[in-house]
Amino acid sequence: MTTKITSDGAACVDQNYYWQPLTTAPHGVKIQLLSKHGVAVYGTLSPSSIAGGFWINWAPLPKRMKND
Repeated sequence: MTTKITSDGAACVDQNYYWQPLTTAPHGVKIQLLSKHGVAVYGTLSPSSIAGGFWINWAPLPKRMKND
């Protein structure tokens, strides 16, 4: 993982991890969704939620590392 703080200092971004095309998103399960306004939320997709064009990308949820 390669992370970098943005030039304005507002966020830490992984330079090797990208939002996925909405056409590849699974339906009916919890995922991260990115709105056309740049707001990220947790939610689920259905065919009707895609139709409006509000969501533009998705990402899987992060997983916690196991403590040894």
